[in-house]
Amino acid sequence: MVSNPVQKLLLSLLIVLGMAWPARAGTTYLVFQLENQTKQKTLSWIGEGLAVAISGALQAPGVETISWEERVRFIEASDLPPTTPLSRASMIRVAQSASADRMVFGSYTGTEDNLHIAIRVLNLKTLKTSGGKVANGSAAALPELENDLAWEILTDGNLRGALTREDFRSRTRAVPNKTFTSFINCLSITDEEERAKALQKLLDQNLELPQASFLLGAHYFQNADFAKAIQYLKTALKDPQSYLETQFMLGTCYLKLDNLAEAIQAYNSFNSRSQALEVLNNLGVAYLRRGDFPLAIQNLVEARKLARTDVTVGLNLALLRHMEGDELAALAVLDDLVKAHPEQGLIQYLYGMALTSRGAEAKAAAAFEEAVRQGIDPQKMLRQDLSTWTRIFPAWNRRPGFTWVGEAKISAGGEGGKSR
Repeated sequence: MVSNPVQKLLLSLLIVLGMAWPARAGTTYLVFQLENQTKQKTLSWIGEGLAVAISGALQAPGVETISWEERVRFIEASDLPPTTPLSRASMIRVAQSASADRMVFGSYTGTEDNLHIAIRVLNLKTLKTSGGKVANGSAAALPELENDLAWEILTDGNLRGALTREDFRSRTRAVPNKTFTSFINCLSITDEEERAKALQKLLDQNLELPQASFLLGAHYFQNADFAKAIQYLKTALKDPQSYLETQFMLGTCYLKLDNLAEAIQAYNSFNSRSQALEVLNNLGVAYLRRGDFPLAIQNLVEARKLARTDVTVGLNLALLRHMEGDELAALAVLDDLVKAHPEQGLIQYLYGMALTSRGAEAKAAAAFEEAVRQGIDPQKMLRQDLSTWTRIFPAWNRRPGFTWVGEAKISAGGEGGKSR
């Protein structure tokens, strides 16, 4: 959720300006909460339950779905209520702001013993709506109904690939309705601390709910309780929808706890499926801290190709070149960084060190002077291990264009990077 007012303002601005994320390969679906037209409050959970279940089931090569957490984040940034059905116009606005290709919406009527579920899919590029997809049955049969609807969505979109109906049927939700209802009810809690307590209580019953484990692990991760986050994120790996983000958070937790082998394993698991600037940078830092300079260089060079002017990646690569004793290579990076980010004291200090090694005393003195002006304490820096100057990204920018808005000031004591 967007808990930081500045983040909410920035995301709202992007929405107002109509700015979208860069194009992605594949098709992205955003499934909205279905409208409860049964007039029975006891069945109100089904609307969100269907959205969560169908979104999770739409996993196929070339298909991406926007998670419940991301959907809520975009809805909140649009100043809309996150826990109630939206108007069609509001849905379109939210889906376009998230750069979804298609949105799924609908409603359900009837009784617990005889539900009628009707959904439609809107192509956000053409603004054409598919024919209605219908499922009928009792609430007890919801797992099968969810699976049927998800299969129809993939089939109509020509996105099922090599999947057979039998393969897809094996994905039918195994979590009993009673447990799933409790999980969905947790999602309706708007206070994050209270939601975390409810999720904790649910998981304390020894239930295997990867989606709940992901949300609880993410909660502890965002609150810097990395050891506890790991406990839940390991279970969350069983949820394919959040697999990559889970691996990123696991790698970052391990890196924060200086468990370099586990951090490297988690980041490499991410890299085996996708490539991301934040992962390449953090993996490079993990290798650097372990003393494996060739692999550190390999990853940081790849990260720099993706974001040449990024101050975090540039600092790490320049620092690594300096630690290797290759001052010319360090200066090649630092020359650009100092011009682009003269306000970064740590960059100025490292620039002074590299210049000193090359005998450029006057230029080095100017860089050291600027570093001090920016708050760097030279005596303190001399006592530090150089590897502690490395900086990591605290979150994965899954949807480029928003998360890393602006540059953060890199201090001598913080992790640097940009926050979520």
